Amino acid sequence: MVKWISKISWGKLVLSGSLYAIFSIIVRQIEALITMRYYQMPEFFGVWSKAMMPASPAGRPSFGPPPLQFFISSSVMTLASGIMLGLVYYYVRDLLPSGFQKRVFFFADLMIGFEFIFFTLPVYLLFNVPLELLVSWFISGFIILLFASFVFVKILK
Repeated sequence: MVKWISKISWGKLVLSGSLYAIFSIIVRQIEALITMRYYQMPEFFGVWSKAMMPASPAGRPSFGPPPLQFFISSSVMTLASGIMLGLVYYYVRDLLPSGFQKRVFFFADLMIGFEFIFFTLPVYLLFNVPLELLVSWFISGFIILLFASFVFVKILK
């Protein structure tokens, strides 16, 4: 068995993943309310998934809020993401500097850098998403990852 896996406190991992999910869902909902106009622009209807914007009886995407199934799926995936980020923290924690504050910001910097390289830049290059919306996603992701780093360093010691 890999040594770092044997050191995992699964209860603390699920707790920290749950806190990540709750905070992330709140931040993303606030961000969605602020940027709602972009989700309702017809020129971007093709970008959104059918799960988020199901077709109306007329065949066009609906203007209402996403269905309950979308929120349930999103919440489960966000919890899974929080647990996976916690596992990443477990994996690299011995490589991080000592000291609470240094550890928080170093791990946050690492995750935010990966967010920028593996999400923000490819989305900008590949998809027809308004730049303002992409910047908003990056800022909300920055806030979420900073909070997550605090939670992981505090709980997963």
